[in-house]
Amino acid sequence: MLKKTANTYGVVAKGFHWLLFLMLTFSIVMGNFLASMPKGAEKLEAAGMHKSFGAVLLTLILLRLIWKLVNETPRLPDETTAGEAFVAKAMHWGLYLLMFAQPLSGIMMSQAAGVPVSFFGLFEFPVFLAKNPELAQFFKGMHGTVWILLVVAVIGHAGAALHHHFIRKDNVLKQMTTGV
Repeated sequence: MLKKTANTYGVVAKGFHWLLFLMLTFSIVMGNFLASMPKGAEKLEAAGMHKSFGAVLLTLILLRLIWKLVNETPRLPDETTAGEAFVAKAMHWGLYLLMFAQPLSGIMMSQAAGVPVSFFGLFEFPVFLAKNPELAQFFKGMHGTVWILLVVAVIGHAGAALHHHFIRKDNVLKQMTTGV
């Protein structure tokens, strides 16, 4: 089933979910590896790949959000309290906010540093910010903070899913894996 239902996520939503998880994990690892590299041609090349990969992530996140908005969301278990439902919804929207903030802050950091952002060498993204070293430092700090917040949020998200599966023994985790 391609689309979501009241009981489970469809294959498209599941595909976006797990593909983005893998790509974000790879991108965070790659970004930390990049930060530890000495300055030079190899680091510039790796940074270009990281930025291109971030642009792919940004596109996939946007497509996932559109898919989410035009499809039904599976219902929460009947025993879910209003407070728990609020926290679940806030966590999901917080994850979207962080997933968008990470590549956007990276693009803004590069542009404010006066470094163009290329898509695998095929074309350059439009420049939205003039060179501004102070703003580049702000976005560098933001980019560095957001990945940490994103990791914490993903761990919390996964922890909640595991709690539902092993403690509550409901179908929340199955909705995003095997179905109900």
